[in-house]
Amino acid sequence: MTGIPARQDNGQKGTDFKSVPARNKALFAIFACIAMYGFTLGLGRPLLALILESRGIDRSIIGLNAAMPAIGIFLSTPFIPMLVEKLGMRRFLVLVLMLDLVVLLQFPRFDHLYAWFFLGIFLGAMTNCLLVTSETWINEIVDDANRGRLMGLYNALLAATMAMGPLVIPAVGIQGWAPFLVGACFIALAALPLIWTGPHRLSTHDQPSFNIISFLWVAPTLVAAVLLFSLKETAGNALLPVYGTRSGMSEAGAAIMLTVIGVGGVTLSYPMGWLADRYNRYGLLVFCGVCGLAGAVLLPYAMESRWLLYPLLFGWGGVFAGMYTAVLTIIGQHFRGRDLVTANVSLGMLWGVGSLIWPPVTGVAMDIRDPGGFPLVFITVALVFVLFASGRWLLSRDKSAVL
Repeated sequence: MTGIPARQDNGQKGTDFKSVPARNKALFAIFACIAMYGFTLGLGRPLLALILESRGIDRSIIGLNAAMPAIGIFLSTPFIPMLVEKLGMRRFLVLVLMLDLVVLLQFPRFDHLYAWFFLGIFLGAMTNCLLVTSETWINEIVDDANRGRLMGLYNALLAATMAMGPLVIPAVGIQGWAPFLVGACFIALAALPLIWTGPHRLSTHDQPSFNIISFLWVAPTLVAAVLLFSLKETAGNALLPVYGTRSGMSEAGAAIMLTVIGVGGVTLSYPMGWLADRYNRYGLLVFCGVCGLAGAVLLPYAMESRWLLYPLLFGWGGVFAGMYTAVLTIIGQHFRGRDLVTANVSLGMLWGVGSLIWPPVTGVAMDIRDPGGFPLVFITVALVFVLFASGRWLLSRDKSAVL
């Protein structure tokens, strides 16, 4: 289905987001939420790891602590559709932001390793709720004609603020309350635009036609795309610097590789969204997969020259950002109401699965084949995705219904 169907409120009070002022207020609030999410995520990950490292905690324990938010994703995911339906998106987001603020400030208050394990679970749950709800809300209110560009802008903002988060650390350090208070201030600021935004209920209140498990059969190509994208976001971001140092680069040079990928994601997200609005979105998804595969194949050869490496990483970051933009755009095009919430919740669950499996799988591959196991994992997963997505497209009678 394409376009935005007539909204059915079933007697529930809400704002008419078809009007331009109301829609713009809602979009501003959504972008503020996702900026906060990106900033606090970009700050929190390295901050907690550096604090634990400075205290002599084993790196295996640090890695285990970093995996706790994934458990929060799994635990919170089944409850999101019910809470969004009961509270509405605005009230639910305000509640999530306030809980996120409270949880963040508990880290310096309960300054103990075991407490941080539990707090990490709660933090993962809150950020998962925020991400799923904001993605659902924006897809509910935008027109299909510019859906890709707005989702591209959404992803660009997410990538940019994630890159800004770590800049707090050299400014205020890692000791005491200061870095946590900075993060808390950003969370509080993100809640302000929601005060100006009207309440929003789902466009339809029918029971969802599928659940998190059956989504695997409803949209298997989108499932495969999210798993591939999570490979880049988790194992890629964590182990690319390791691959760089083992390939002969300095630590500083290896860190710059991540920066270049991030700049590519920020810069190319909107153009990828523009392509999603002009051309076939499923075709764009496959194209991004092909480019991701090509980048993985060329990566070992590009390591010999920065003139080749940096443009390759820039484009690689862009096509993976384009892949996620295409996924969100396709979901918004085909689903509405509680189906849309369930689809976005399923993406969050798949992200959690990817964050748990890809880093250890890639690490083992690099131990077996040092350092070539890193690109080999990307080549394998991207090749499987391209063959699977292309095969479903070629074998389908109704090309517009392929998911």
